[in-house]
Amino acid sequence: MAKEFNYTICPVANASYIAANHGFLKERLEKIGYTPVKLQTLEQEHWVEHFNYENDRLFREGGNTPPIWAKSRGAEPVLIGLNLIPGQQAILVREDSDIKTVADLKGKKVGIPDRINVTIDHQKTAALEGFENALKSAGLKNEDVEWVFIKDETPDYPNGARWTFKTGLDFEALDKGEVDAVFIKLSASERVLESGKYRKIINIVKDQTVVDPVNNEWPNVLTVSRKLAEEEPEVVVEYLKATIVAARWAKDHKDEAEELLAEQTFSTVEQYRRAYPADFYAQLEPNFSEAGLKSLQTRAQFLYDHGFTDKVVDVNEWADKSFLERALKELEEEV
Repeated sequence: MAKEFNYTICPVANASYIAANHGFLKERLEKIGYTPVKLQTLEQEHWVEHFNYENDRLFREGGNTPPIWAKSRGAEPVLIGLNLIPGQQAILVREDSDIKTVADLKGKKVGIPDRINVTIDHQKTAALEGFENALKSAGLKNEDVEWVFIKDETPDYPNGARWTFKTGLDFEALDKGEVDAVFIKLSASERVLESGKYRKIINIVKDQTVVDPVNNEWPNVLTVSRKLAEEEPEVVVEYLKATIVAARWAKDHKDEAEELLAEQTFSTVEQYRRAYPADFYAQLEPNFSEAGLKSLQTRAQFLYDHGFTDKVVDVNEWADKSFLERALKELEEEV
Protein backbone atom coordinates (compact mmCIF):
# COMPACT_ATOMS: atom_id res chain seq x y z
CA MET A 1 0.00 0.00 0.00
CA ALA A 2 1.31 3.45 -0.94
CA LYS A 3 2.28 5.82 1.83
CA GLU A 4 0.54 9.19 1.87
CA PHE A 5 1.82 12.66 2.61
CA ASN A 6 0.12 16.04 2.43
CA TYR A 7 1.08 19.11 0.48
CA THR A 8 -0.24 22.66 0.53
CA ILE A 9 0.60 25.51 -1.81
CA CYS A 10 -0.05 29.24 -1.35
CA PRO A 11 -1.84 31.05 -4.20
CA VAL A 12 1.44 32.59 -5.38
CA ALA A 13 3.58 31.61 -8.35
CA ASN A 14 5.83 28.67 -7.51
CA ALA A 15 7.10 25.38 -8.88
CA SER A 16 5.12 23.19 -6.49
CA TYR A 17 1.87 24.24 -8.15
CA ILE A 18 3.17 23.30 -11.58
CA ALA A 19 4.53 20.02 -10.23
CA ALA A 20 1.22 19.13 -8.60
CA ASN A 21 -1.03 20.24 -11.44
CA HIS A 22 0.97 19.03 -14.42
CA GLY A 23 1.51 15.56 -13.02
CA PHE A 24 5.22 15.71 -12.14
CA LEU A 25 4.60 15.28 -8.41
CA LYS A 26 2.25 12.31 -8.70
CA GLU A 27 4.38 10.58 -11.32
CA ARG A 28 7.67 10.84 -9.45
CA LEU A 29 6.33 10.07 -5.99
CA GLU A 30 4.28 7.06 -7.05
CA LYS A 31 7.46 5.49 -8.41
CA ILE A 32 8.80 5.25 -4.86
CA GLY A 33 5.50 4.19 -3.29
CA TYR A 34 4.01 7.51 -2.15
CA THR A 35 0.72 9.23 -2.86
CA PRO A 36 0.59 13.05 -2.58
CA VAL A 37 -2.65 14.30 -0.99
CA LYS A 38 -3.56 17.97 -1.14
CA LEU A 39 -4.19 19.30 2.37
CA GLN A 40 -7.32 21.18 1.33
CA THR A 41 -8.99 17.92 0.21
CA LEU A 42 -9.04 16.79 3.84
CA GLU A 43 -11.67 17.80 6.40
CA GLN A 44 -11.64 21.54 7.07
CA GLU A 45 -10.25 21.05 10.58
CA HIS A 46 -6.92 20.19 8.93
CA TRP A 47 -6.67 23.27 6.72
CA VAL A 48 -5.17 25.39 9.51
CA GLU A 49 -2.08 23.17 9.27
CA HIS A 50 -1.16 25.30 6.26
CA PHE A 51 -0.33 27.97 8.84
CA ASN A 52 0.57 26.19 12.09
CA TYR A 53 2.45 23.13 10.73
CA GLU A 54 0.76 20.77 13.18
CA ASN A 55 1.10 17.98 10.64
CA ASP A 56 3.99 15.50 10.65
CA ARG A 57 3.70 14.71 6.93
CA LEU A 58 3.38 18.10 5.27
CA PHE A 59 5.13 19.93 2.43
CA ARG A 60 4.34 23.61 1.99
CA GLU A 61 5.50 26.11 -0.62
CA GLY A 62 4.57 29.77 -0.57
CA GLY A 63 4.68 32.80 1.69
CA ASN A 64 7.35 32.93 4.39
CA THR A 65 5.33 34.39 7.27
CA PRO A 66 3.61 31.18 8.51
CA PRO A 67 6.75 28.99 8.53
CA ILE A 68 8.83 31.67 10.28
CA TRP A 69 6.02 32.23 12.80
CA ALA A 70 5.49 28.50 13.36
CA LYS A 71 9.21 27.84 13.82
CA SER A 72 9.51 30.70 16.31
CA ARG A 73 6.75 29.01 18.37
CA GLY A 74 8.45 25.62 18.50
CA ALA A 75 7.14 23.88 15.39
CA GLU A 76 9.80 22.25 13.25
CA PRO A 77 9.30 22.96 9.56
CA VAL A 78 12.55 22.21 7.73
CA LEU A 79 13.59 24.84 5.18
CA ILE A 80 14.55 22.89 2.04
CA GLY A 81 14.54 25.63 -0.60
CA LEU A 82 13.61 29.20 -1.47
CA ASN A 83 13.56 31.57 -4.40
CA LEU A 84 13.03 35.19 -5.31
CA ILE A 85 10.13 35.55 -7.75
CA PRO A 86 9.50 39.27 -8.37
CA GLY A 87 5.72 39.44 -8.32
CA GLN A 88 4.30 42.95 -8.16
CA GLN A 89 4.02 44.75 -4.82
CA ALA A 90 1.90 47.85 -5.34
CA ILE A 91 0.73 50.88 -3.43
CA LEU A 92 -2.65 51.99 -4.75
CA VAL A 93 -4.59 55.21 -4.36
CA ARG A 94 -8.01 56.20 -5.69
CA GLU A 95 -8.04 57.25 -9.32
CA ASP A 96 -9.23 60.75 -8.30
CA SER A 97 -6.48 61.17 -5.67
CA ASP A 98 -3.97 64.00 -5.89
CA ILE A 99 -1.26 61.56 -4.73
CA LYS A 100 1.04 60.89 -7.69
CA THR A 101 4.17 59.45 -6.08
CA VAL A 102 5.23 57.81 -2.82
CA ALA A 103 6.71 61.15 -1.72
CA ASP A 104 3.16 62.54 -1.80
CA LEU A 105 2.16 60.12 0.97
CA LYS A 106 3.80 62.38 3.56
CA GLY A 107 1.13 63.33 6.08
CA LYS A 108 -1.41 60.95 4.53
CA LYS A 109 -3.29 57.97 5.98
CA VAL A 110 -2.20 54.48 4.93
CA GLY A 111 -4.57 51.56 5.47
CA ILE A 112 -3.36 48.35 7.09
CA PRO A 113 -5.66 45.30 7.30
CA ASP A 114 -5.79 43.94 10.85
CA ARG A 115 -7.36 40.47 10.73
CA ILE A 116 -8.06 39.54 14.33
CA ASN A 117 -9.50 36.02 13.80
CA VAL A 118 -6.73 34.38 11.80
CA THR A 119 -3.92 32.05 12.83
CA ILE A 120 -1.17 34.44 11.75
CA ASP A 121 -2.02 37.70 9.97
CA HIS A 122 0.28 37.43 6.95
CA GLN A 123 -1.74 40.11 5.14
CA LYS A 124 -1.06 42.61 7.91
CA THR A 125 2.66 41.78 7.85
CA ALA A 126 2.70 42.20 4.07
CA ALA A 127 1.01 45.60 4.11
CA LEU A 128 3.23 46.88 6.91
CA GLU A 129 6.46 45.88 5.21
CA GLY A 130 5.19 46.93 1.81
CA PHE A 131 4.52 50.46 3.02
CA GLU A 132 7.78 50.61 4.98
CA ASN A 133 9.75 49.62 1.87
CA ALA A 134 7.83 52.07 -0.30
CA LEU A 135 8.48 54.90 2.15
CA LYS A 136 12.21 54.04 2.24
CA SER A 137 12.35 54.21 -1.54
CA ALA A 138 11.23 57.85 -1.34
CA GLY A 139 13.42 58.76 1.62
CA LEU A 140 10.47 58.89 4.02
CA LYS A 141 10.21 57.44 7.53
CA ASN A 142 7.38 55.57 9.19
CA GLU A 143 6.42 58.60 11.24
CA ASP A 144 5.89 60.61 8.05
CA VAL A 145 2.50 58.91 7.51
CA GLU A 146 -0.51 58.09 9.67
CA TRP A 147 -1.01 54.35 10.08
CA VAL A 148 -4.67 53.32 10.15
CA PHE A 149 -5.31 49.72 11.29
CA ILE A 150 -8.60 48.38 9.95
CA LYS A 151 -10.12 45.58 12.03
CA ASP A 152 -11.34 42.61 10.00
CA GLU A 153 -12.98 39.57 11.65
CA THR A 154 -12.75 37.33 8.56
CA PRO A 155 -11.26 33.92 9.50
CA ASP A 156 -8.58 32.04 7.55
CA TYR A 157 -11.18 30.11 5.54
CA PRO A 158 -14.49 32.03 5.61
CA ASN A 159 -17.65 29.89 5.45
CA GLY A 160 -15.67 26.73 4.79
CA ALA A 161 -14.37 28.10 1.51
CA ARG A 162 -10.94 27.36 0.17
CA TRP A 163 -8.94 30.34 -1.00
CA THR A 164 -10.80 32.82 -3.13
CA PHE A 165 -9.96 36.34 -4.18
CA LYS A 166 -11.63 39.43 -2.82
CA THR A 167 -10.48 42.81 -1.62
CA GLY A 168 -10.63 43.45 2.11
CA LEU A 169 -11.93 46.14 4.40
CA ASP A 170 -8.85 48.24 3.67
CA PHE A 171 -10.22 48.79 0.15
CA GLU A 172 -13.60 49.73 1.57
CA ALA A 173 -11.84 52.32 3.72
CA LEU A 174 -10.00 53.60 0.64
CA ASP A 175 -13.25 53.86 -1.30
CA LYS A 176 -14.85 55.85 1.54
CA GLY A 177 -11.88 58.21 1.83
CA GLU A 178 -11.02 56.98 5.33
CA VAL A 179 -7.49 56.19 4.15
CA ASP A 180 -5.45 57.54 1.25
CA ALA A 181 -3.49 54.48 0.13
CA VAL A 182 -3.44 50.68 0.47
CA PHE A 183 -1.01 47.87 -0.33
CA ILE A 184 -1.78 44.95 -2.63
CA LYS A 185 0.44 42.39 -4.29
CA LEU A 186 0.90 39.88 -7.09
CA SER A 187 -1.83 39.18 -9.66
CA ALA A 188 -4.52 40.58 -7.35
CA SER A 189 -3.06 44.05 -7.88
CA GLU A 190 -3.72 43.88 -11.61
CA ARG A 191 -7.17 42.45 -11.06
CA VAL A 192 -8.31 45.41 -8.97
CA LEU A 193 -6.60 47.93 -11.25
CA GLU A 194 -8.82 46.75 -14.08
CA SER A 195 -11.81 48.24 -12.24
CA GLY A 196 -10.53 51.71 -13.12
CA LYS A 197 -11.16 52.87 -9.54
CA TYR A 198 -7.52 52.86 -8.46
CA ARG A 199 -4.10 54.00 -9.58
CA LYS A 200 -0.71 52.48 -8.84
CA ILE A 201 1.95 54.87 -7.54
CA ILE A 202 4.76 52.30 -7.19
CA ASN A 203 5.66 48.69 -7.87
CA ILE A 204 8.16 48.11 -5.07
CA VAL A 205 9.95 45.22 -6.79
CA LYS A 206 10.55 47.23 -9.96
CA ASP A 207 13.89 48.70 -8.89
CA GLN A 208 15.60 46.44 -6.38
CA THR A 209 18.66 48.73 -6.29
CA VAL A 210 16.54 51.25 -4.35
CA VAL A 211 15.14 48.89 -1.73
CA ASP A 212 15.21 45.14 -1.10
CA PRO A 213 11.50 44.29 -1.61
CA VAL A 214 11.34 41.81 1.26
CA ASN A 215 7.81 40.68 1.97
CA ASN A 216 5.66 37.61 2.59
CA GLU A 217 6.46 36.18 -0.87
CA TRP A 218 10.00 37.60 -1.16
CA PRO A 219 11.43 35.10 -0.75
CA ASN A 220 9.03 32.27 -1.49
CA VAL A 221 9.94 29.28 0.71
CA LEU A 222 9.62 25.49 0.49
CA THR A 223 9.40 23.61 3.78
CA VAL A 224 8.62 20.12 5.07
CA SER A 225 7.72 18.64 8.45
CA ARG A 226 10.83 17.58 10.38
CA LYS A 227 9.47 14.14 11.28
CA LEU A 228 8.90 13.29 7.63
CA ALA A 229 12.30 14.70 6.66
CA GLU A 230 14.14 12.71 9.31
CA GLU A 231 12.30 9.40 8.98
CA GLU A 232 11.63 9.31 5.21
CA PRO A 233 14.25 11.52 3.53
CA GLU A 234 13.72 9.84 0.17
CA VAL A 235 10.28 11.46 -0.18
CA VAL A 236 11.77 14.91 0.48
CA VAL A 237 14.39 14.40 -2.20
CA GLU A 238 11.81 13.17 -4.70
CA TYR A 239 9.47 16.09 -3.94
CA LEU A 240 12.32 18.50 -4.61
CA LYS A 241 13.16 16.70 -7.84
CA ALA A 242 9.55 17.09 -8.95
CA THR A 243 9.63 20.85 -8.31
CA ILE A 244 12.97 21.22 -10.10
CA VAL A 245 11.69 19.26 -13.10
CA ALA A 246 8.54 21.43 -13.10
CA ALA A 247 10.58 24.65 -12.99
CA ARG A 248 12.76 23.47 -15.87
CA TRP A 249 9.69 22.41 -17.84
CA ALA A 250 8.29 25.95 -17.44
CA LYS A 251 11.32 27.37 -19.24
CA ASP A 252 10.39 25.42 -22.38
CA HIS A 253 6.62 25.72 -21.97
CA LYS A 254 6.16 29.34 -20.92
CA ASP A 255 2.60 29.74 -22.21
CA GLU A 256 1.36 26.58 -20.49
CA ALA A 257 3.17 27.55 -17.28
CA GLU A 258 1.55 30.99 -17.36
CA GLU A 259 -1.88 29.42 -17.71
CA LEU A 260 -1.25 27.21 -14.69
CA LEU A 261 0.10 30.04 -12.53
CA ALA A 262 -2.70 32.39 -13.58
CA GLU A 263 -5.14 29.73 -12.40
CA GLN A 264 -3.20 29.41 -9.16
CA THR A 265 -3.25 33.15 -8.48
CA PHE A 266 -6.96 33.67 -9.31
CA SER A 267 -6.17 35.78 -12.34
CA THR A 268 -6.32 35.81 -16.11
CA VAL A 269 -3.16 35.14 -18.08
CA GLU A 270 -3.05 38.82 -19.02
CA GLN A 271 -3.26 39.90 -15.38
CA TYR A 272 -0.57 37.41 -14.46
CA ARG A 273 1.72 38.72 -17.20
CA ARG A 274 1.37 42.28 -15.96
CA ALA A 275 2.10 41.25 -12.36
CA TYR A 276 5.13 39.04 -13.04
CA PRO A 277 8.20 39.54 -15.25
CA ALA A 278 8.42 37.91 -18.67
CA ASP A 279 11.24 35.67 -17.43
CA PHE A 280 9.35 34.49 -14.33
CA TYR A 281 10.18 30.91 -15.25
CA ALA A 282 13.88 31.57 -14.64
CA GLN A 283 13.20 32.16 -10.93
CA LEU A 284 11.01 29.14 -10.14
CA GLU A 285 13.63 26.53 -9.27
CA PRO A 286 14.22 26.14 -5.51
CA ASN A 287 17.69 27.22 -4.40
CA PHE A 288 19.62 28.68 -1.49
CA SER A 289 21.01 31.85 -3.04
CA GLU A 290 22.88 34.28 -0.83
CA ALA A 291 20.40 37.01 -1.77
CA GLY A 292 17.45 34.79 -0.89
CA LEU A 293 18.86 33.81 2.50
CA LYS A 294 19.68 37.45 3.28
CA SER A 295 16.14 38.55 2.38
CA LEU A 296 14.61 35.78 4.48
CA GLN A 297 16.72 36.84 7.47
CA THR A 298 15.54 40.41 6.97
CA ARG A 299 11.99 39.12 6.95
CA ALA A 300 12.51 37.12 10.15
CA GLN A 301 13.90 40.23 11.83
CA PHE A 302 10.96 42.32 10.61
CA LEU A 303 8.43 39.86 12.06
CA TYR A 304 10.20 39.95 15.42
CA ASP A 305 10.59 43.74 15.45
CA HIS A 306 6.84 44.16 14.82
CA GLY A 307 5.75 41.68 17.47
CA PHE A 308 4.60 38.84 15.24
CA THR A 309 7.20 36.45 16.69
CA ASP A 310 8.83 36.16 20.12
CA LYS A 311 12.31 35.45 18.81
CA VAL A 312 14.37 35.96 15.67
CA VAL A 313 14.72 32.79 13.60
CA ASP A 314 18.32 32.21 12.46
CA VAL A 315 17.81 31.48 8.77
CA ASN A 316 21.26 30.05 8.09
CA GLU A 317 20.81 27.62 10.96
CA TRP A 318 17.30 26.79 9.76
CA ALA A 319 18.23 26.02 6.15
CA ASP A 320 18.97 22.36 5.43
CA LYS A 321 20.70 22.29 2.05
CA SER A 322 21.37 18.54 2.07
CA PHE A 323 18.06 17.53 0.48
CA LEU A 324 18.41 19.99 -2.41
CA GLU A 325 22.03 19.00 -3.00
CA ARG A 326 21.03 15.35 -3.16
CA ALA A 327 18.08 16.07 -5.47
CA LEU A 328 20.26 18.00 -7.91
CA LYS A 329 22.89 15.27 -7.88
CA GLU A 330 20.36 12.52 -8.53
CA LEU A 331 18.76 14.48 -11.37
CA GLU A 332 22.16 14.81 -13.02
CA GLU A 333 22.60 11.06 -12.77
CA GLU A 334 19.20 10.45 -14.34
CA VAL A 335 20.17 12.19 -17.56
